Amino acid sequence: MRVLVIGANGLTGRRTVRLLKEGPHEPVAMIRDPEQAATFGEMEVESVVADLEEPLDPALDGIDAVIFAAGSGSKTGPDKTLAVDRDGAVRSIAAVEAAGIHRYIMLSAMRADPDSQGHPISHYLRAKGIADEHLRRSELAYTIVRPGRLTNDPGTGTVSLAPRLEPGGSISRDDVAAVMVACLDRPSTQRATFDILEGDTPIDEALGMVEADG
Repeated sequence: MRVLVIGANGLTGRRTVRLLKEGPHEPVAMIRDPEQAATFGEMEVESVVADLEEPLDPALDGIDAVIFAAGSGSKTGPDKTLAVDRDGAVRSIAAVEAAGIHRYIMLSAMRADPDSQGHPISHYLRAKGIADEHLRRSELAYTIVRPGRLTNDPGTGTVSLAPRLEPGGSISRDDVAAVMVACLDRPSTQRATFDILEGDTPIDEALGMVEADG
């Protein structure tokens, strides 16, 4: 499959592109700044310039699946969070549906909730939660991956995975990227939502236990 990675130049996005390049699928890196193309050119990865705040139709030409790895980050202000994590994600879902693409993998966040209140990053969790709910209401073959706090530690290839996990843990970006890429070849992960943290279960084994949303 040709897989468009939205947010390819981010910390998790780059790891996702790299893993796709090493496997059977062909990554296409979606970037906002044309100067970022050189990074992916060195990786021998095709890139396309597009912005989540603009029409995405040209970026979706010839694409078979989408991994949404973009994010404003939990430390940004509400305006940027809404533009990327809520509105940008919702716009991408609509564009993917209109393009006739069916497979969509969303990098969300543990505790994402459209009604989040009283948390220091509630604006971020609400934005993510709204995007997740929009995706669940779509006709797409989605997977929503909800990690805990992301770290830059080396991946272990093992995780803790369940529809809901107790918040407070962390997981490496390497392992999050590995989970998203592995989901592409796991039909059982379609129309499913799950939390992931660092753990002791090999990724393939953990994904084998995923069940579709009820």
